[in-house]
Amino acid sequence: MTIDRFRIWLAVVLLGVVTLGTIWVMEVIRHYAQDEQSRSSARSAPDYYVEKFNFIRLSNNGKANYHITGDSLVHLPRTDNIEIRNPQISSFDADRQPLHMRANLAIVSQKSPTATPKREHDEVHLYDNVSMERPEGLSSQFVRVESEYLLLLPDDDVVKTDKPISIQTGKLKSTAVGMLANNATQHLSLLSKVRIELKKREAAPAAPSKL
Repeated sequence: MTIDRFRIWLAVVLLGVVTLGTIWVMEVIRHYAQDEQSRSSARSAPDYYVEKFNFIRLSNNGKANYHITGDSLVHLPRTDNIEIRNPQISSFDADRQPLHMRANLAIVSQKSPTATPKREHDEVHLYDNVSMERPEGLSSQFVRVESEYLLLLPDDDVVKTDKPISIQTGKLKSTAVGMLANNATQHLSLLSKVRIELKKREAAPAAPSKL
């Protein structure tokens, strides 16, 4: 074999080795991408699912302060959030009137020191056809709040929103944008664009005419 032919064959062999190496690298990358996609899908898929559940959240002193029910509960491991369909949430305390909340959807962001950003408290985000009611008590009137979004902070016993709301209490109907309600202190603040309507007093029935 002449030196020229040897050089040609050597070039062919080297080209083949480079080609095989490139194919191998591309195959490794493809498998790695598929594995990452599979792991990502697994993380984003619910890891447990409960239908028609009934849950009681205990406060730090061991008293039952929130009773939560719903049509379904799904846990998403990627965000560590819980999705609840048609949630109904009631607060209970011997010293205060309870709150009853309903919505089409609730997203529960659980307290977590490892989440980014760090979650200091549990948060319950209520979406779509949201209502909150407090029944009439010895020292308080019936109150009904309606909005498309409310945020419940169960550790602080606070409900707030930055969305439009309507409030019905006694003969007053109020609308506003933004609200802060503290159930512990029984204090409610309307934040902006407040409008209050007073229902007219119904006319007394006419006295029957004498014949």
